[in-house]
Amino acid sequence: MRIALVDVRSGRRECINRDFMAGYGWAFNAGDSFPAKLIEMAKLFGERVPLMSYGYLSAFFRRAGHEVIVGPGVPDDADLAIIQSSMVEHTAELRTADRIRQTTRAKIGFIGPFSGARPELYEAHADFIIRGEPEVWGERLAQGDIPAGVVNGTEKLKVDDLPFPDWSPFPIRSYSYLPVLKERPFLPILSSRGCVYACSYCPYPVFYEWNKRSASSVLQEIAFLVERYGIRGLLFRDPLFTADRKRIVAICEGIIKAGHRLRWACETRLDLLDQSLLDLMERAGLRVLNVAVESADDTVLMGVKRKNATVSHQETIIRYCDRKGIRVTVFYVLALPEDTEATIRKTVAHAKRLNTHVAQFFVCTPFPGTAFYESLKERIVEADWERFDCYTPTFRHDHLQPEQIVRLKEHAYCSYYYRPAWLLACLRRASRALIHG
Repeated sequence: MRIALVDVRSGRRECINRDFMAGYGWAFNAGDSFPAKLIEMAKLFGERVPLMSYGYLSAFFRRAGHEVIVGPGVPDDADLAIIQSSMVEHTAELRTADRIRQTTRAKIGFIGPFSGARPELYEAHADFIIRGEPEVWGERLAQGDIPAGVVNGTEKLKVDDLPFPDWSPFPIRSYSYLPVLKERPFLPILSSRGCVYACSYCPYPVFYEWNKRSASSVLQEIAFLVERYGIRGLLFRDPLFTADRKRIVAICEGIIKAGHRLRWACETRLDLLDQSLLDLMERAGLRVLNVAVESADDTVLMGVKRKNATVSHQETIIRYCDRKGIRVTVFYVLALPEDTEATIRKTVAHAKRLNTHVAQFFVCTPFPGTAFYESLKERIVEADWERFDCYTPTFRHDHLQPEQIVRLKEHAYCSYYYRPAWLLACLRRASRALIHG
């Protein structure tokens, strides 16, 4: 078979990643002012990460001897076209499916949480929709077992049994994680799925039970990526990389022992880090750490079942990362249900005190399929799913007006990045990067 993994491109002038937010995607929007647009441009021209599910499906298909084509176009003689769904580009995805149907005889399938949560939006445009993890169906699709209608991929995966993603058909040289990680060739890797925590607004625990790979499997894939593709930059796509400390120690020690000269990024929680673990991770190549603080207000956090590390621990870990040459990105969520203008300003002030290399200010977004979405269902005022982009108000808030939220978001970005203290910190980090590499 000739199988197309379709890279849908809507033409929107934003940094869009359809794989983030558990596969719902986001579209970066700092605001409408010229200073905000400059911030957007830094992300638009720097960050491009391939879809993990496509890498896994490519491995199944190529192992079975099929030809895999990756890109926005689909050959006239394609037999199967797979499209990863998202909220942020779902109309472009539907248009793409319709165009494929008009110009080819290929069977069309959608994967991803959004088409699984809202199949009624996709059914008229597809031959099948896979709910859950598409890799469950990988082997069957590769053997020519093409389903019809909505089918489940909810069986528990043995993640160590999955083939390593096959990136051979992908434009590897175009991928990057700039501006925070400069090393290329760059690719993502997944060492675990899901999350052991239960923050009510987060889609990861709902759609992906925490499922870890063995350290030996991860190390084998890293060796494969280095040997096959010559990678120098790596992004661990795990939502909670250090959930199992013993496993992470084994992975880091294995990277060091193998002598891989890699620089990599990961995401985890600050309360799952300490200085000794960071020492080992830095020696193994950690240079970018993504963590979530969400809010500086405990009442706001309690409202969404989130518990943070203490402020003292946050400051200690972030300062230590600075000394080690590890660039830190902190995620914040504005307009959580208990937020007020005062608590949002408190969060932004806290972000400035932490003064990390990157601060990302999301707007609270309810994702279909989560309990959080169900609890807000009657208050949702946005009908356009593409505006559920993690930067746009979508529900009626008890304490904030939509235009107020947008204004506070733009203020957060512009007041954070256009500060002498942030610029000076960037210069210090650049000098440390020369030392640590």
